[in-house]
Amino acid sequence: MRRRLLLLRHGEVDYFPQGRPVPPEGVGLTERGRAQARAVGALLREVPLDLAVHTGLRRTEETLLLVLEGRTVPVEVWPEFQEIRPGRLKDLSDPERAFREAFRPRDLEERFLGGERYSDFLGKVLPAYERLLAREWNTLLLVAHGGVIRALLSYALTGKPGFLPMEVHPCGLSVLDLGEEGTLLRLHNLTPYDLLPQTRLSTMEELWQAYRGGPQR
Repeated sequence: MRRRLLLLRHGEVDYFPQGRPVPPEGVGLTERGRAQARAVGALLREVPLDLAVHTGLRRTEETLLLVLEGRTVPVEVWPEFQEIRPGRLKDLSDPERAFREAFRPRDLEERFLGGERYSDFLGKVLPAYERLLAREWNTLLLVAHGGVIRALLSYALTGKPGFLPMEVHPCGLSVLDLGEEGTLLRLHNLTPYDLLPQTRLSTMEELWQAYRGGPQR
């Protein structure tokens, strides 16, 4: 019998109020982000959970609390699943290109937005994933970040470190069924608050627009 891992990105946040970057470590959910989390909570209300995990950053903790509102589920904090760290955006020689090519490295020694190397990031996330799999549970909810979920899904499906081309929207829910019979991607990036997103932009393209203070569509 396969186990089920629910992977949920945190709800919407605003990293660039008025186009100015703020430290991502302390940013919380927007009102829309809180509504997104409540929509996921309604979807999962009848789903039994043995354990719920967040990364310790405010945006994942807030999301998890809203998803589990009214429920009693054991919760643990795993900081190993915190997001890849960007560098100082003003130091990027070509910031637009850096945003558009994020999570599409040609070499894992490249840096994410001039910050953490992809190899170092994967060197934290993937061993933590293996430790999580070594625990006893049947259904687990992990509330993490877009880069983390990309890394985990790519590794689960290919067995190799890297990043498959995929989108992970705010409060996008993915489901992995895991067992000796093999790994199944049951669901990817379901957004209960917007079942068929109208945007054609990637999340990093939307972040670039937010950084520039331009419109999003």
